[in-house]
Amino acid sequence: MKKLVFVLMSVLIMANTLSAQDYDISAQIRARSIMDDKDFNKNTDQFTFSEFRTRLGVEIKAPKGISGTIQLQDSRVYGTEPTTLSDTKNIDLHQAYLKMDDVFGLPFDVKLGRMEVKFANERLIGAVGWSNVGRSFDGSIITFNGPFLNIHFMGFQIQESMLAGDSLDNTFGGIWAELKTFKNYKTDIFLLNENIAKTDESRYTSGFYVKGNLGNLQHELEFAYQFGDIIQNGVKLDVAAFMAAFNVSYTFDSDIKPVVSAGVDYLSGDDESSDNKYQVFNTLYATNHKFYGHMDYFVNIPQNTYGLGLMDIHCEVSITPWKPVKIGINGHVFNSAVEVKFGDGSSTSEFGTEFELFGSLKYSENLDFQGGLSVFAPGDLFKRFRGEDT
Repeated sequence: MKKLVFVLMSVLIMANTLSAQDYDISAQIRARSIMDDKDFNKNTDQFTFSEFRTRLGVEIKAPKGISGTIQLQDSRVYGTEPTTLSDTKNIDLHQAYLKMDDVFGLPFDVKLGRMEVKFANERLIGAVGWSNVGRSFDGSIITFNGPFLNIHFMGFQIQESMLAGDSLDNTFGGIWAELKTFKNYKTDIFLLNENIAKTDESRYTSGFYVKGNLGNLQHELEFAYQFGDIIQNGVKLDVAAFMAAFNVSYTFDSDIKPVVSAGVDYLSGDDESSDNKYQVFNTLYATNHKFYGHMDYFVNIPQNTYGLGLMDIHCEVSITPWKPVKIGINGHVFNSAVEVKFGDGSSTSEFGTEFELFGSLKYSENLDFQGGLSVFAPGDLFKRFRGEDT
């Protein structure tokens, strides 16, 4: 039996002397302490822990628009090593990719390897910078740079089983186009696909993102529709789900730069009716911490919403009392997209309400301090599913 190995692309860069190249070194050290009391049980005491993330990277630039980036990362929680002489062996390759600009003199860029990926406001694809680890993708992006638009063709291997027929593999990719036709506006359109062989799932996501500025007024509008197939409890269902969001903010002309923002986000859900439709929107690889509250009750969607969808009505006010300091407060009202009916005849759609006080201090160009305090009042749904903090 012959074995055929098909190599799509293999590239090796050799640099005999570093001094012959242009290079940039980057580094990040981030420490964060957290007090956590999120379980809605008054008999459970709060606990504190400290996270620590270190990143060290180098970008080497070679002739003809070729560059290579390597970034190492150590991510840990204080005190988790067994002793002060122990090593958790948790250094990881966060990014390592090759980038080629204007390949063969054509308006195409190629980026391949392990990389952070984020598009638009990270509603669907993001790097999750808040996480102590962060997200990286293994794969490649080919970008066409045109006079009126940029088009990104991407393909990533999420899980590799090394089995015949790729029977347990998970792949993700698609096309993301950025239009450059409107002044003061950013307009994106996209078509994404995720295939999960283990569950015979193929989900497509198509939509658009628009962001614009009209003087002091900034606004965002986005929409995405999901279709495809999914297996639930051994039954094949047609995916028919959607997401919509509209957000506005206004910056007042004042020395303290007040900013007022408000918006609504809607993710469709399913009431489990027997219509052979799966109407639960999946946020794919989003940075959900940015959108649905800093207490992170809704970072893993649809699991955290129990497949019921989500409607988040939110607002925020912030000021800059002096140049290096910013403080603000925001609030979220969380409801499910579909109403839940219980066996006792009652019904509800209330997840809860969250308020957050936050502040930041820019000590220097390279050092920031950030802090925040968040509280969450559970609604009837969370009281039923998670318990009530009385």
